[in-house]
Amino acid sequence: MDMVNNSNCANKRDVYFGQLNNDQLLAIIKHFSTSLDELENDLTDAIKLHDIQTLTTEERIKLDTFLTYINSTLFWMYLKLQGTDIRKHYILHDLDRAKELLAREQQITYYLSAHRLDLAATKRFIAAGMHTRFLDMDGVMMPELQYKCSLAESVCDNITNIKTTK
Repeated sequence: MDMVNNSNCANKRDVYFGQLNNDQLLAIIKHFSTSLDELENDLTDAIKLHDIQTLTTEERIKLDTFLTYINSTLFWMYLKLQGTDIRKHYILHDLDRAKELLAREQQITYYLSAHRLDLAATKRFIAAGMHTRFLDMDGVMMPELQYKCSLAESVCDNITNIKTTK
């Protein structure tokens, strides 16, 4: 009943008491059929992948978790069609567990795909740059050698300017 568009109802109370008009019922059945077709296609593809022997252990775990989720979803749909009260049914626990496993797998995948710092290269860069000393020139970091060269140049320029002015 969650799929019902309340704006199509003549009276909102009709929805809560289970009275739907034909258009609303047809829309619900169409949505259910589409969802069932999608699950069936996903299940067929997953079963085909399951037969491949070249899957890694990680890929096989992902596939098995996905198959568990699909099967639990299909069983949940079956129970709902039968009119079973599933609020305390074990299938909800199975669905939640499969969702948690899929979410955990996504976290692991994200963690593994994150950029890593190459420690060996970092140590080489630091070691190569350690011979350079920096001076803080009013918030601007300047290599000490560059500072001494620019200081010597300015002294030479000053001496040249003094000689030319005399």
